[in-house]
Amino acid sequence: MPVIRLTTTANVFRNEEREAMVSQLAKELGGEATEQGPVVFEIPLEGTEKIDALVVWEKWKDLPAQIRSEIILAAYREKKDQIAQALGVTYKEAIEQNLLPYGVVPLIRKGDAPEAALKDAMKKYGAFTLPGGKVDLRFPTMNMAREVHQRLVDELPKGYWSIVQSPDPID
Repeated sequence: MPVIRLTTTANVFRNEEREAMVSQLAKELGGEATEQGPVVFEIPLEGTEKIDALVVWEKWKDLPAQIRSEIILAAYREKKDQIAQALGVTYKEAIEQNLLPYGVVPLIRKGDAPEAALKDAMKKYGAFTLPGGKVDLRFPTMNMAREVHQRLVDELPKGYWSIVQSPDPID
């Protein structure tokens, strides 16, 4: 069998950049939204006090997996011992690896809630903004999708929402 390898390119990742990313991620973990910040999913592991931390962030683009995990652990600081697995991926990587298989999508009908209100509500709960104005609200677990689905139903009673597996983003 042949072995197929991608050619790697060396990027210089300065300590200042690392510390800036740790700081921004720590702010997000503390509840402070930052511009172009990550979406963090804390997935509890049944029967333990541990979690898997999945951090979807475009800033990971040129960083190797090990550095991504180190940054996540550093941002969790004293809570890092609670993390069983720290995984940092870009949106594209999350989709390609099927890490976010559950989506909450609006079923838009004429006369319902305005599309802008639906998109704003989705962004509030971590939707990814894609080129062309599309938004995509995805989750790693069905339970997370159900919880946000219920919140959206409560907040926008004139919006109809559905949970789907591996959805397409809305325009």
